[in-house]
Amino acid sequence: MFGYRFYPRFGRLICLLALAVAPLLLYGAKKAFDSNSNNIVDWLPRSFDETRRLFWFVERFGSDEILAIGWEGCTLDDERLDVVAQRLREPVRNSQTGDRQQWFRAVYTGRQTLIDLTEEDPKLTRDEAMRRMTGWLIGRDHRTTCVVAMVSRFGQQDRHGAIAFARQVVADAGIPSENLYIAGPTADSVAVDAASNEGIVALGLLSAVVGMLVAWMCLRDVRLVTMLFAAAVFAWSLSLSSLYYSGTHMDAVLMVMPGLVFVLAVSGGLHLTNYYLAALEEGPSEDAPARAIRRAWLPCVLAVATTAVGLGSLTLSQLVPIRRFGLFASTGVLLTLFALLVLWPSIAQWWPPRRHAEFQSVHRRRCDPWWGVLYSTCSRHSHRWLVAIGLVLPVFVYGVTHLETSVQLQDLFRPQAEIIRSGAWLERHLGALVPMEIVLRFPSDDEDRGRMILQKALVVEELREEIARSADFDSAIAATIFAPPLPDRANGPQLLRRRLLAGRLPEYRDRFVELRMLADEPHEELWRISARVSSSDVDYGQLLARLDVQLDRFIAAKTDAGTQVAAEVCGAVPLIYLSQQRLLQDLVMSYLVAFALILVMMVVLMRGLAAGLLAMIPNVLPAAVAFGTMGLFGSRVDIGTMMTASVAMGVAVDDTVHFLVWFRRGLQEGRSRADAVRFAFSHCATPMLRTTTICGLGLLVFVLSPFVPVARFGMVMAFMLVLALMGDLLLLPALLCSRLGVAFVPCPSNGARCVDSSQPVSAIVEK
Repeated sequence: MFGYRFYPRFGRLICLLALAVAPLLLYGAKKAFDSNSNNIVDWLPRSFDETRRLFWFVERFGSDEILAIGWEGCTLDDERLDVVAQRLREPVRNSQTGDRQQWFRAVYTGRQTLIDLTEEDPKLTRDEAMRRMTGWLIGRDHRTTCVVAMVSRFGQQDRHGAIAFARQVVADAGIPSENLYIAGPTADSVAVDAASNEGIVALGLLSAVVGMLVAWMCLRDVRLVTMLFAAAVFAWSLSLSSLYYSGTHMDAVLMVMPGLVFVLAVSGGLHLTNYYLAALEEGPSEDAPARAIRRAWLPCVLAVATTAVGLGSLTLSQLVPIRRFGLFASTGVLLTLFALLVLWPSIAQWWPPRRHAEFQSVHRRRCDPWWGVLYSTCSRHSHRWLVAIGLVLPVFVYGVTHLETSVQLQDLFRPQAEIIRSGAWLERHLGALVPMEIVLRFPSDDEDRGRMILQKALVVEELREEIARSADFDSAIAATIFAPPLPDRANGPQLLRRRLLAGRLPEYRDRFVELRMLADEPHEELWRISARVSSSDVDYGQLLARLDVQLDRFIAAKTDAGTQVAAEVCGAVPLIYLSQQRLLQDLVMSYLVAFALILVMMVVLMRGLAAGLLAMIPNVLPAAVAFGTMGLFGSRVDIGTMMTASVAMGVAVDDTVHFLVWFRRGLQEGRSRADAVRFAFSHCATPMLRTTTICGLGLLVFVLSPFVPVARFGMVMAFMLVLALMGDLLLLPALLCSRLGVAFVPCPSNGARCVDSSQPVSAIVEK
């Protein structure tokens, strides 16, 4: 790749330039971590119908984000409710603009709302008012209540500030923090930020320490380990700073990207060290970096390329966090090429290790026996291995067909997380918290406006009560909750009341608009019904299907009765459901694309379609076993687990490439296939074990993360890397030693038949 004089001439300059830019890279890395922000609304592109409907809804009614605040002893006679509500409504100074703005555009309490409803209309009884508020402001016991705050646009821009302000207000009211329960979409977003941030730096450092300790145990040379660490840190900071300087903010999924890039850089550096130590044994140390690069650049480039392809296939995902992870993780892995092929040999040229040759030769002799058993087993019983795997694999394929996905709140946090505990308490004592918005669209009509408002209000209230009675919803809120009691019959003693209400309702219309329960369009009136859905284990797909049937039946009945009305379903629930659907689709699509692209690379490397397909078998096996096991045991695929299939295949191919490169070199030296497999074992089995140990342990550290997708990503990746190592050290050698292995033997250019495994190939392989 580079001439023998490149590193002696430019090595020191490269090291000095790397030191010069290091502060900028580390600054960008820190700022990238500081920019962490998460919101499920941002997960899907705005081109989707569900996303467009949500933003259409927000433009007309404002955000559907709510913050529910409750505490032990929060009942209707608790006077602290008034204090908390009043303080939450107070504007605060915006530190950026200097203006005074409100964190919450509206604040409701069961205590005050009950007073307002009964005082505004004496005909509204206390029991009727309590019934209207049950499930969202008042519990089923008709005593427990809470504060429901509607987050303003200012609060949405700084959700952490809004939550901190709410906590401070509650603390000032004399309510202990251990008795406080805060939940809702705003609290969920803040909790995701906190969980994904919590301990991520410590876990990253621990991952680095684990990697370096394993590297030290393998190399036992301070300079070699320092070179590895320097190259890996440079690649790590380069990938993070590229995120910050591109103007992209960090999110919960991207949090795992730096650790992944670091361990992959250490893994690649360890393979490169293996080539370098071999070069040191063969000649002068001054030329060793260049000789190592001349041998290692192709397998290293192929290994990095396959990993980047596996990661890059995630950019096909429709979920924005996964697509962003695929883009920046693949870019970060590609940037490690500079660290491995330019910076690492430059450091080796400037600061070569000591006692390298003696340690390497002794260490290699000491490590030979461990892989000797594997080689013997694979070479003698290759067909038995292949038959056994062929019999077991369909079981795991069956498990893959039964995979289920989830992006629900309880799948993002540990069961003991505060956000889970708070949500469970509020749902148990008050009602569901997840809003599902239904918008009824009526044509505008200025004739006899009072009568038309009454007719629309009756339609809205009828649907609201029907939804509230449904087993799928805990409650439903509409403008009619804040209106006088509506008549339920069209004749008899209710006729006079209808006329009276028709005269009074126009006075309430402005209040409905102010409450964001009614909005005007040029030719339409939009009436909002906000239903509440549980955040626990709910099948949102079936729920939406039942709601669609219910709405279709209701609209058809009203249309037959002469009322023109249409309905739209908006809110976060359709987005959550669509995300769950896309998660499985994206898993399949990204994996197939990664498989196809890596297969092309393997076909080119092996110079044959059959050999390329056979070489992919050990790399498909880890995903089949891991995801098949999840399907068989009913474990759901979340946003973190989904990424592992393509990533693990890209990483697993690294070892396959190195093993096949050494296998081909054994053939070129005139060895039989069986001897070439032994030759490959002797040169790369130990580095493969080391790199898998470093990557596996480095990623397994993230199991300690409180953010479950990150923990599952680390756990599943570590498991799949172990499976990949087994595939490369058991299944691949068995394939090479079996009759199928003849596909890997290069055929002579004169058209003669390829040799059998028992014959030397020096006569036919081009040297």
